Order: sequence, then structure tokens, then C-alpha cells
Amino acid sequence: MTAVTEKSGNGGKAMSELEPLSPQDLEAESATALPPKEVMSLLDLNADVNLALDLAAPIDLAVAANLNIAAPIDAAAAANILSVNSEAGALAEQNVLINQTQSGDAIANAPQTSTIDQADDTVGTDAPAPADTGDGSVTDAAPTDTNDGSVTDGLLGGSGTLLDVDLNVDADIDGAAPIAGAVAANANVAAPIDAAVAANIGSIDSEATAIAQQTAIINQDLDGVTADATADQDSEITQ
Repeated sequence: MTAVTEKSGNGGKAMSELEPLSPQDLEAESATALPPKEVMSLLDLNADVNLALDLAAPIDLAVAANLNIAAPIDAAAAANILSVNSEAGALAEQNVLINQTQSGDAIANAPQTSTIDQADDTVGTDAPAPADTGDGSVTDAAPTDTNDGSVTDGLLGGSGTLLDVDLNVDADIDGAAPIAGAVAANANVAAPIDAAVAANIGSIDSEATAIAQQTAIINQDLDGVTADATADQDSEITQ
């Protein structure tokens, strides 16, 4: 170690010289050891998610129906829009005779037998807790296996980074959904429609007439008919 001193030379000029320290100066120097640096993380996130789901939804559906549906529709519309001295007339006449006869059976059978065994609900293991040294401080836990081939060193990971995230997700999902359905129907449907529309739009001294006449005779017979729907399902699922 050297010291810089300034001396005044000939002619009043200032000059600089480097003088070595004497042994007494070196002995007078002292040093203080720095405290040990602690490996800390500003954010330490340790998430351990264990998820086990067993889903079973056996559904059995059977529908049987005998239907007679009749829907005669009669409509008439007349309009004068922006018209002067105009006439609009609509006539809809409907005569409908509907005979619906049904004699039959609608049978729907959907027997279902399901045996589902989903008993494997063990997923993952709990991470070891930090160890107490007895002197008020807590040390990092032992290295843990993350189940993906890598090993993390305790809670902080031993990396000393500002962000330390340890995420471990274990999932075990068993799903089974056997579905059996059966539908049987006997139906008579009749829907005669009669409509008349008349309109005068932007006209003068005009006449619009609409006449719709409908005569319908509908005979629908279902005699001795049988609608069968059978859905047999036998499921044995072990996951």
C-alpha cells in the first residue's frame, strides 16, 4: 500500500511522489470480516396440487309415445299503406275434416347394468416441511423429487434467484359415461294451412282483394301398429 504526498520543489513547484507505507503503518491497519451472505429469495412460491377425480355417469333413457296432432291454420290479412281512396279485402275460408284413429302399442325398453370401480384415488405426496434447528432458525427442507426426473433443493431451490417457483401438479382422473337410450313413437300429424293477403301500397283509387278457400278431408288411421325400441347395455368398467 502506498501514500501520495505533495512536496514543494525548486522554484516553488508542487510535485507528487508515491511513498511506501512503513511497517508501523501496516500494523496500524485493521479489517473487519463481513457477515455471511444469506441466500434469500424475494418471492418464494411453492405450490403442490393433488387432484383426483372419479366421474361416472350411467344414463338410462326410454321414451314411448302415441300422438294425434291436428293443427288447422286459417289466416287473412288486408292493408292500405300510403294509399288514397283504395280498398283492400282478404277472405280466407277453410273447411277441414280430420279423422285420426290410432290403435297400437309404443314400447321402449332401456335396461342398463353398470359396474364401475374407480378406487385409485392416491396421487402425489406431501412435500417435507422445513426442519427446525432448535436455535430459532429454520433450514431448508431436504431435496424433493418433482416426479418429472428433476430434483429441487429445498424450498428456495438453492439458486439464490429473485424469483423461486416450485410447482408440482399430480392429477389422477377416472371417467366413465355409459349411456343407453331408446325411443318409440306412433304419431298422426295433420296441419292444413289457409292464408290470404291483400295490400295497397302507395296507390290511388285502387282495390286489392285476396280470397283463399280451402276444403280438406284428412283421414289418418294407425291400426295394430307397434313401435318397439330396446337398448340393452351391460358395462363393467375398472379404472
